[in-house]
Order: sequence, then structure tokens, then C-alpha cells
Amino acid sequence: MRIVLKIGHALFKGHSIDLEKIRGTADAILRLHNAGHRLVVVVGGGEPSRTYIKAARSLGADHATCDEVGIMVTRLNALLLSISFGEAASRNIVSSFEELEKQLDAAGDKIIVGGGFTPAQSTDAVAALIAERLKADLLIKTTDVDGVYDSDPDKNPNAKLLREVSMRMLRKILSQGESKPGEYRLLDQVSLSILERSRIPVVIVNGSDPENIIRAASGEKVGTRINYSE
Repeated sequence: MRIVLKIGHALFKGHSIDLEKIRGTADAILRLHNAGHRLVVVVGGGEPSRTYIKAARSLGADHATCDEVGIMVTRLNALLLSISFGEAASRNIVSSFEELEKQLDAAGDKIIVGGGFTPAQSTDAVAALIAERLKADLLIKTTDVDGVYDSDPDKNPNAKLLREVSMRMLRKILSQGESKPGEYRLLDQVSLSILERSRIPVVIVNGSDPENIIRAASGEKVGTRINYSE
């Protein structure tokens, strides 16, 4: 299959680099690679990005500059993950669609790894656009919760995990999310619009357990799947 992976907050959480988490995630992705899947991995900024953006904002940076700061962090995170893939990945971190096209032609069967592309665009939107460009069979997004809930699980202890969610319901649930640099929620509205027009199959899983990536790619019931039929 052609699979796009968006590696999110679960991998770069907190203020230190968790090498075991990186190795565990890399191992799961390498297993998919070795099984013959074509993979593009987009890495988010996580907590380090938020830390740098907060510092930049405190020093007087505007939103555009904060976006640039966040993009730099996503590319650094992407480089770390690509290193953990060894020779299976291209070490050239994709930072634009022009570079993506070049690597699609030149990288062969290697894993392609990217970070943020442009200001005011989340890495979720980047992953969605890449999935659309590749006509991907599946987009897997990892986060630090088990999927999509009917309300914010951090605020509501009775929030219910949805194993399947319509695009209409997902827009409603996420409508209160922030859109400032470094504060994109589970998915932003731009990402949803791209997914809605392309109808790429999407599974949102908890990346704290890398096995969830394997389960999602294998078609097991894990996390939350987006239903476009409603």
C-alpha cells in the first residue's frame, strides 16, 4: 500500500528526547517498509515546537515568524526520526512539494521523511496534501490520545471514544480548536477540507504504542476512522 504517516505529539512530548520512543516508532515503521509498503512520514513539532514558539512570541515575534520557528523544529524532529531508519530512509528531509517530487523519482523504495512546508500550514495539512498527491491508500495520524472523542477528554472524564466519525461530526467536535502557531488541535480545518475532497482513508491512533501503527495498516479496529459516507 501507499501509506502516509503523520507522527504527532506522542513522540515528541515533554522537554526531553525519548530515544526509546523514537526507536520503537522507527521499528514499527521499518516493519511496514520491509513488508513492501511505500511510505512517506511527516513529523510534527510536538512540545519542543510549542516551547520555541512560546519563547519567540515572548520576545516579540509575530505569527508568521512563530510559524517559521515551528517549521524549523518539525524538520529537526524529522531528521532525528530519519536517522533512526538507517539506510532505509532518505536523509534529505522534504520541505516542499518540489523536493517531494524529486524524492519520489530518486528515492526508490526508501522511506521519505518530511516536516513542515510553509507558514500558516500545519503538518497535518502537509500530510493530507501528500496523501492526496500520492493517491495514498491510507493516512495514519498518531497522537497522544486513543482517537477522536465526542468531547475533550482532558476536560471531560466521561468523554466517549468514537471508533468511527463522520466528517460533519469531526468538524463540529474540532470547531473550538486553536489555529495559532504550535496550537493546532487533533486536526485543523484546512486538513479536514483536503481530506474531504480527496476522501483518503484516515485512521487516528495513539502513537504512544507504536504497535497501533501496525494495527492500523493491517486493517484492525484501532483508534478512530473517518467515515466520508455521511
